[in-house]
Amino acid sequence: MRRTLALALVLAGATLSAQDLTGGLYTGLSLPVGDLKDKAGYGTNQFLGTHVGGHLDFIITPHHEVRAHITYQYLPGSDWGSYYGNATNDFKTLQFGADWVYHFQNPNLGWYTVAGATVNSLKDEWSYTNGAGTSVGGSSSQSGRFGVRGGGGYTFNKWFSVEGTLNQVMVDKNGSDGFGFDTATWLQASAVFRFGK
Repeated sequence: MRRTLALALVLAGATLSAQDLTGGLYTGLSLPVGDLKDKAGYGTNQFLGTHVGGHLDFIITPHHEVRAHITYQYLPGSDWGSYYGNATNDFKTLQFGADWVYHFQNPNLGWYTVAGATVNSLKDEWSYTNGAGTSVGGSSSQSGRFGVRGGGGYTFNKWFSVEGTLNQVMVDKNGSDGFGFDTATWLQASAVFRFGK
């Protein structure tokens, strides 16, 4: 019984992985929104950041796909000005997630939607110069923060897509590693490259 079950699982796994498993890379621009960008003295005060990542796609049916991904975000900050003591915040995020992807036509052509959940590690590297010219700097980190994301994209062929998602991560506002706001939100515009079948 054990041998039969093990053989069936191995054959099923080999068949599925050979036919329905692909992977790839993606990169593009990240745009902080809400408090992550605009909260005076705490946000980035900067319009653009960048990201790079990798994904592993499992095609379940011609319309349904499960995608695992890892993404590194860099959201540089710019000076808030003298009223806020020349504070600057650079945010870096490492994100692990799983998405449910729905293809309106098929995985190799057409529009699709994305809905997913993520676990995030965020770091704010900050600096502050007061009116007397005294500078201090440091960092605040939060790990294991839960997030959600959703969006859509268009697949041009089996190798290339463009995609946009809205990402929101719940973070701690207060405490020694608090960011000064409750949620970190950003838009992500990506060029998605796929390899494999």
